[in-house]
Amino acid sequence: MNLLKRYHLRSTGLKIWTVNLDCSSGDLSLLSTSERVRADRLKRPQDRDRSLRAHCALRHILALQLGCDPRHIEFDTTAAGKPMLARPAQGLQFNLSHSGRHGLIAAAKDRCVGVDIEVRRPITDPLGVTLQIATPREARLLKQLPTSQVLSSFFDLWTRKEAVLKALGRGLFIDPREVEVGPEPGRSIVKFDERTWTVESLAISSGVAAAAAIEGELDIPLVVSSHESKCSGVDARLSSSP
Repeated sequence: MNLLKRYHLRSTGLKIWTVNLDCSSGDLSLLSTSERVRADRLKRPQDRDRSLRAHCALRHILALQLGCDPRHIEFDTTAAGKPMLARPAQGLQFNLSHSGRHGLIAAAKDRCVGVDIEVRRPITDPLGVTLQIATPREARLLKQLPTSQVLSSFFDLWTRKEAVLKALGRGLFIDPREVEVGPEPGRSIVKFDERTWTVESLAISSGVAAAAAIEGELDIPLVVSSHESKCSGVDARLSSSP
């Protein structure tokens, strides 16, 4: 019989940062070939630049946590494709999400962690789309909402589910309707994959929805910091790249 893993966490080393990807500097020399190739697949130049800046910020943040040069960090992926540290590892888990100019990065010691951020935007038939990702209980609650609140609830629900699925590292293989996180913003304790997860919506700005998930039952508040960088327009090291 498999027992549910349950941790009451007071000290996890969990840290979360926001990054303004239109202000963050980007030094291509920090990035691996695979990181550049991944960004080059994006069609819009602005999206490519933001992706590159997000990965530069990730390297800077991880380097500060690990006490190493950001150029010396090497990444690998799990069998399911989740990015992970190959060297130096030191038990540090991380996750990155970005949408528009907003980046979100989390790191934790020896705990699976996931984050998701989405710019809120109009969508056709928000209730219909939301019901496609909702559990039966979530669907009942969503149908009771005023029409004016459905769109916002979709993004809250989506980011919360995505944070859990990204923490697991198997998001592409799991139907979001299997994960019960609740449409209400705030903190939820979620039981999934024979583990306990703390899931919390994050107040970043009025124009975005964001959430974080960490393995275990967290007893302390989540604190989001800003990754400081100078806003100097388009970084020449990025705009000059092919």
